[in-house]
Amino acid sequence: MPAQQPASNNVWSPLAIPLYRAMWVAITASNVGTWMNEVGVTWMMATLAPSNVMIALIQTATTLPFLLLSYPAGAFADTFSRRRMLLVLHVWMLVSATTLTVLALAELTTEWWLLILTFALATGNAMMRPAFSASIPGFVPRSELHNAVTLNSLSTNASKAIGPAAGGLIIALSGAHLVFALNAVSFVVITLILYFHYPKRHGTQSRLPPERFTKALKGGLSYTAHDPQLRVVLIRCVVFFFFASAFWALMPALLIRGFNASAETYGTIMALTGLGAVGGAMLMPRLYRRWSRNRLFTATSGLFGIGLLLLTGADTLWTVCMMAVWLGFAWITSFSVLIVTCQLTVPDWVRARALAVLMLAYGASATPGSALWGYLSDDIGIASSLALAGLGALLTMILGPLLPLEHRDRDHTSADPSPTLPDNISDPTEGPLTLVRQYQIKAADTQTFYSLLPQIRRLRKRNGARAWRIIETSQAVSRR
Repeated sequence: MPAQQPASNNVWSPLAIPLYRAMWVAITASNVGTWMNEVGVTWMMATLAPSNVMIALIQTATTLPFLLLSYPAGAFADTFSRRRMLLVLHVWMLVSATTLTVLALAELTTEWWLLILTFALATGNAMMRPAFSASIPGFVPRSELHNAVTLNSLSTNASKAIGPAAGGLIIALSGAHLVFALNAVSFVVITLILYFHYPKRHGTQSRLPPERFTKALKGGLSYTAHDPQLRVVLIRCVVFFFFASAFWALMPALLIRGFNASAETYGTIMALTGLGAVGGAMLMPRLYRRWSRNRLFTATSGLFGIGLLLLTGADTLWTVCMMAVWLGFAWITSFSVLIVTCQLTVPDWVRARALAVLMLAYGASATPGSALWGYLSDDIGIASSLALAGLGALLTMILGPLLPLEHRDRDHTSADPSPTLPDNISDPTEGPLTLVRQYQIKAADTQTFYSLLPQIRRLRKRNGARAWRIIETSQAVSRR
């Protein structure tokens, strides 16, 4: 196997790879349109609905599809063509964005239409993310994966800096309908780039038959259930983003109702969140070299909590601006750590499902979290709700030593030669197979061998075995 190339300190280095560059341009164009659209939808909801709950429900509608659909989407991405899947989903989002544009132009938009179409757009986004994220390791060498994932996050957050500011300005000058129309155009751009640049054959080509969809669903869950490192990633994700979701749920109400911000001001301050995230993404290569992923995630969780607490005492828009940059930095760093850890933990055959489970964990946390913080803000006030969320985020730091994120990278390079099926198996998809492995064990090593069996059992169950047992004979110990 060739020696692994050292990781580059330059976060931009993956853009030298033509395939990754084309995909990055495509997703960036789409992200800009998405953030412009979110500003337009939130602003329109604030003008139509009297309560903070309805504004917070925009975030719920955005994150709920991650809870409901990201895992089935991950199974699809592991068993079907990722290229075709991405094309279909972006056409779906194009239709949804066009519908929202037409309704806004006809002045037929209501609170519920906003929620329904926000949910429709988020559905496409939630189902697209696992397929796109799982494709990244095939776009770049393994040594560039940290930088590629960081650049992907940078795309999202640079778009967050550009999209809201542009969206707020466009709303003030022309109205929300133009923002919705430009979002639709962004889906046209990414659909064309995917069609012409995404390879028709991509990823590891196995000689083994593809999994069936239902078995892929079970296989991904089995892998997750029996991988301790992946379980830790999911637990840390759920706990942290439950509290962190308060920022996105309450920031619009804080600005629009607490500070009477105009559309331009609202868009600009939300853009500062993206600016902080861009700064965080630029620092990620250095942070990864100096700190373990566990230490980095624990520290940024605390930074986010402190930022929320400081935001509760903000009495001027300048203070809010500084906190927006701070929180954007902490958000991108924490999210990037979780994604990179997940990417490096699992092999290609289950990577999309593992990433989908991570997105599901995010949705399971942020969806009820957004609704809860919106409800609490109507009851006890926005500042008190942000204070509770900030304290909660600070408390998540205790999980650092209790549930550490492993920072050992696993090399999942495909076996060479790749495994093939025996000739006497005509249809490998029919019925279960029994695999027997024999071990010759010295009497002096018997106890050591038995002490290792629980780890072997977990690995076999993780990789899809329905049942596992050991049979001992006088000559050998074998496991089946």
